Amino acid sequence: MLGPFSLALIALLSAGIIDTIYLARLSSPDNPNLGIMALAAMGFAYPLTFLGNSANIGLGAGTLSAVSRALGQNDPQRAHRHGAAAILLGVSVMSMLVILMWLLMPFTLRMMGAEGEIKRMAFAYLTISLPGLVVVCVPMMCSNVLRAHGEAVLPSTIMILGAVLNIIIDPFLIFGLGPFPRMEVEGAALATVIGNCIAAAYGFHGVKVRRGVVNFAEMTFKSLKRAWKTIGRVGLPAALTNIIVPLSVAVAVGIIANKLTVEDVAAFTLAGRAELFAVGVLYALSACIGALTGQNGGAKLTPRVRQTFKICYTICIVWGTLMAIIMAVFAAQIAGMFTPDAVLIEKATTYFYIVPVTIFAYGFVFVSAAGFNALGRPRYGLIFTVLRSLLLYISFVYIGVNMAGLMGAFIGIAAANLIAGLFAAGWSLYRAPMTAKLH
Repeated sequence: MLGPFSLALIALLSAGIIDTIYLARLSSPDNPNLGIMALAAMGFAYPLTFLGNSANIGLGAGTLSAVSRALGQNDPQRAHRHGAAAILLGVSVMSMLVILMWLLMPFTLRMMGAEGEIKRMAFAYLTISLPGLVVVCVPMMCSNVLRAHGEAVLPSTIMILGAVLNIIIDPFLIFGLGPFPRMEVEGAALATVIGNCIAAAYGFHGVKVRRGVVNFAEMTFKSLKRAWKTIGRVGLPAALTNIIVPLSVAVAVGIIANKLTVEDVAAFTLAGRAELFAVGVLYALSACIGALTGQNGGAKLTPRVRQTFKICYTICIVWGTLMAIIMAVFAAQIAGMFTPDAVLIEKATTYFYIVPVTIFAYGFVFVSAAGFNALGRPRYGLIFTVLRSLLLYISFVYIGVNMAGLMGAFIGIAAANLIAGLFAAGWSLYRAPMTAKLH
């Protein structure tokens, strides 16, 4: 499963990376710093869109858990009803969340430290991208339904389709090529929404027509309520767990914006986008582990569940080591891919020597959370994420910024990854139960 999902995640993350590359190259005669301002605006907007996507991922974890455990208990009809209910739940929950985020958006940007033209650019981007989060939940739920059945290729093509369309449309709307208007940051947001709309249609066709793994016809109010309860028992805590990560990033951006400069916010944004590529395979791994732990846990094959965790931790170590070496050797070149600005390159390069060394431990955190979510035990993922993102990440970034500026923030992130990751792996293997909750 990891091979196709890695390609899908790399495609998905590449869309965000290419957004950043294009926006960093914006310029105008009246504003030579337009690219830096666009990167800073994305830095303020990103935690909010990341929050919405994290909620989608959490609901997807609940979907995968419910469907895979039903399949493990040899009840495919219940699995099909759960799949249909998951799509309805995703649209309902994300609609309410987007409305709340829309209302709080001006206050949130102000609290993070966004001002003037940068605040206007962030607001314009979010005006388009936030409603698009409701659309994103459809391909997300469809992909998780298919993954719960052990499929790899079809759910991967759903993600790849949306990402590829985003990448193709991006330059036309950002720079105004051909007959298209120059929309700059709004263009990046609109390209993402268009790609996701087409991916949603393709994903729904895949689960309903091509595979027939969702069943709306036999759904009753009672079965819908029961399915939502089953999905929500894992999905809502998992969504809360995932939302903690962008909230911590938002606080970190606010700390940097209030203590340092606009260039530091832009460099922090650049480094964060580069990190997405490094952890892409580990994100894919977290998407795969749930199908194995959920199905084997549902079938009471506990030794296979434990072995799955061990194999996934080994993959984290191998991939994390490889990425740490590559990012350290090519630090300046990687930063230069995003921006031609020498100041930003110098500031961001420090990141590549510090944080990637601990990527393997960060992988331990979200792989552990995904594995236990599928077992119907979201409490463990919540504990691991709270430790890493709320207690350690924010505290260490604050201390680091006050002691050593942006480099101190990077050191703080590395320390948070290492401590939380080792704790998550140790607790998972030696203290946590490997059995699934079957109801």
